Amino acid sequence: MLGSAGVLASPLQAQDYVSVYQVMEDMIDTPYECADYDPATDSCSSVSLMYSEEGIIYNTSWFAMPNPGGIPWVFQAHSEYETVMGWGCSTSWQGPGVSYSSGGQPELGESYARQIQAQLAQAADRDEPCAGYYPMAQGQYQVRFRHRIGDPAPRAAISVRFFATPKPVRP
Repeated sequence: MLGSAGVLASPLQAQDYVSVYQVMEDMIDTPYECADYDPATDSCSSVSLMYSEEGIIYNTSWFAMPNPGGIPWVFQAHSEYETVMGWGCSTSWQGPGVSYSSGGQPELGESYARQIQAQLAQAADRDEPCAGYYPMAQGQYQVRFRHRIGDPAPRAAISVRFFATPKPVRP
């Protein structure tokens, strides 16, 4: 009895998360993942698009940064993931590739993209937490984080929704 209680308490045995591949399959018609959707502005804190090829998950995401001089800057980040027990785990120890996408002053945007890329590379962690999807409602999930060994990671969960077209991103 005690042995089975230990198994049930293990985070790797949790039955309420859904494999990232299952999420991608279920959301095939609504592939744009919107973090922290705000219905008042019909916007997201970031938007991601994932696809898989030969066991690797490729993720492109867009995020915005405020621009005191006007239109916020939008940047694009490219990351690669593998799955570990259905969770998405980074395969890049240098951080994501970041490029300027739109908004603000383009020349400053390009410069900021290089700075962001350098900061992310410097802060990259070989034990970057993996992300797991927990269904909340149709097309809505809570993304929680854990380390590869199964321990919960000290990172706040985020709410995501999926849409057929990308929503604007806000700083």
